[in-house]
Amino acid sequence: MKETLEKLEEEKDTKLEVLKRSILTVQKYLDELKELVDRYAFANEDEEIWFFKSEKPRFYRWLIFYSELLNIESTKPIAREGKIKDHYREQMRYINCFFRSYEFQYQYYRLGTDELDHLFFLRGGCSKDIRLSSIPRIDPSFGTGHEYLFSRFKACEMLQKHLTGLLIKQQYAGSVDKQRNVDSSRLRWTGDSLNLIEVLYGLYSTGQINNGKIGLSEIAEVFQHVFQINLNRYHRRFVEIKQRKGMSKTRFLDEMRDGILKKVDESDSFGPEKGR
Repeated sequence: MKETLEKLEEEKDTKLEVLKRSILTVQKYLDELKELVDRYAFANEDEEIWFFKSEKPRFYRWLIFYSELLNIESTKPIAREGKIKDHYREQMRYINCFFRSYEFQYQYYRLGTDELDHLFFLRGGCSKDIRLSSIPRIDPSFGTGHEYLFSRFKACEMLQKHLTGLLIKQQYAGSVDKQRNVDSSRLRWTGDSLNLIEVLYGLYSTGQINNGKIGLSEIAEVFQHVFQINLNRYHRRFVEIKQRKGMSKTRFLDEMRDGILKKVDESDSFGPEKGR
């Protein structure tokens, strides 16, 4: 299940069919997880609290995330850029409204406290919060109500990040379109695409952009737009870099370094008495 989780964390495609398959995949593993819990007796209350507070939400958040994302994408207006932005912003407002509706629980989640864990994350625990009546009906053998809330908090934070990226992408696309109307002679990457992938991983691994708080896919997206090149397979092509034999793993970056050093030497060798 860990491998599947890691695979889902890498999946950025929002196509409806991919989202549907992702939902089925997560549901399959949640069903298997429930079967394990049905056969297993928790050693003590601490273990049961850990499971419903941390472990189940680790998977359940993906079911909520992909279900919400499927709804967002399937209801996205087929219209001009501004309407799509409004659609994404409306979803962001909905998420913020959800956080405010469960402000106490959300703060409890964010602070990582545990004073009420015995009420929130033990099956049969009792919470008199009337707002919990709006939570979907939970199987008492495999849920506590608050475990659903924690899963949804995690999923909504993921959605916030995803929607922010989509809004930035929409804004960037609009800027590029305006630039196209002004100047049709845009930059093109004419070298080997693998060289650009070296640069991509170099920038990402050293945290040069947004203080390192940006994903590989986001940097690749910018590169594709700026240089008009397809980098959709950058994950697979990175394997080519890893498998290089008889040469440096960072061949192109080494060439860049040598080119800069050569330029520095040429600049140092210039003097008024030597002329150009």
